[in-house]
Amino acid sequence: MKKIILLLFTCSLFAQESPRAIEKELQSAEMQFKRAKKMFNPWYTGPLITPSASMMPPGSANIQPYLLLNGAYATFDKHRESISLPHNLYSAQILSLLLVGVTPSVDCMLTTSATANWQEDHSGGGFNDLSLTAGFLIQPETLYVPAIKFTVTEVFPTGKYQHLNPNGLALSGTGQGSFQTQFGLVFSKLFWWIYSHPLNVRGFVGYNVETCVHVQGFNTYGGGSQTRGVVIPGNTFSSDFALEWSFSERWVLALDTVYSFQGKTEFRGFTQTPVGTGYSDNLSLCPAIEYNWDENLGVIAGVQFSVYGRNSQNFAKGQFSVSYVW
Repeated sequence: MKKIILLLFTCSLFAQESPRAIEKELQSAEMQFKRAKKMFNPWYTGPLITPSASMMPPGSANIQPYLLLNGAYATFDKHRESISLPHNLYSAQILSLLLVGVTPSVDCMLTTSATANWQEDHSGGGFNDLSLTAGFLIQPETLYVPAIKFTVTEVFPTGKYQHLNPNGLALSGTGQGSFQTQFGLVFSKLFWWIYSHPLNVRGFVGYNVETCVHVQGFNTYGGGSQTRGVVIPGNTFSSDFALEWSFSERWVLALDTVYSFQGKTEFRGFTQTPVGTGYSDNLSLCPAIEYNWDENLGVIAGVQFSVYGRNSQNFAKGQFSVSYVW
């Protein structure tokens, strides 16, 4: 009899706890449902400068033209002081990126561009150096590990770099005259800290090596009509960091932080006018806003401006770009 009473008492306890447990499960399911409703697959066009570690799938391609409007109103000297230019230097550049997927772990990008320059009543411009980049997947993105990509970029000297206008402004100098090879590492990771506003983080570090350049007369590196010799460009280290914060699935705020450092550019030969520069660096920021119609088509616009530098331009540059994937 006691056993029967104990069994009935236990069953009554389970009967009392069961509705509570069910209610908790329903509340948990409802919270997960509300969270899932707030989540979405984020669409990104940018940021404007820092590259992505994502791979372009085989058989797919991305074309992204840029319009850049630059105004250089001063230069940073070797003491990092900003010295105003007697006349502002303006330029307009059209740049196009074509990224093509080759295999699941390899993609290639072709970059072409042209520039027009103005200063005082003078103007010049032309096609710039052309570059080709190969990307190799090291690590795909997982829940806790960022995507990692290794890139190799080769720059071909297709722009004009010597025999420039003797006015000394170098406005028609649109190239460096050297073959350049850059080795880079790209990182990217999507964070869901706030489910309705995911955050995409990108990072890039690169090291650029340039070949020597034989120059005559007025050239991109300086000099005058009697200049004859060889320019030895300094190697360049660059580092970019970017954030993309999804305000909604279509609207995104972006920010690039861009830093570059170049070693001393030396000259060997004859010249009556200085050629080359000392060590130089520059730090700039580029806030931007994106709008995406869908995962394949979007636009982005922003302004890049220098924060400080040494032997480099003090500038502000408006940028606008359209990205389309097919």
